[in-house]
Amino acid sequence: MSEVCTFTIRRWQPDDSAALADIFARAVRETASRDYRPAQIEAWVAGPADWAARLGASVTFVAVERGIADEAGRPIGFMQYEPPTRIDMAYVSPARQRRGVASALLAALEAEAKARQIKVLNVEASITSRPFFAGHGFSLLTPQIVRVRGQEFLNYRMQKKLA
Repeated sequence: MSEVCTFTIRRWQPDDSAALADIFARAVRETASRDYRPAQIEAWVAGPADWAARLGASVTFVAVERGIADEAGRPIGFMQYEPPTRIDMAYVSPARQRRGVASALLAALEAEAKARQIKVLNVEASITSRPFFAGHGFSLLTPQIVRVRGQEFLNYRMQKKLA
């Protein structure tokens, strides 16, 4: 039987920073590692030097789990919106993937963009996240190679027109 995952979406708070850094590292190491080499994973996991500054400089939505005693109120995922049109980081705890968390985060982000009267969203999707974004109406603009901490990564520039 699948464990039920109930959660709410809210805005980032400074106290979330350490938990979101942990979600990021676990998602990259446990999920993205199927699509990227170990050296790439380690370069990727290095992440931002100052998580609070990075997350606070944009609109970051956080999924917070509810109703499970050992994780009540803990963040289980996040998605970062850099107005006007850019989605940046989008990560869900590996233990909570495929339960609607990323979809709910994207819905909150799209609602924010629409409230700002934005007509299009852009994302540079990893190999791992490309199917998620494609499944939510994003179209492929172009594959690209980006360089991070001495490693080259294939990712995909994608775009979605908002209604």
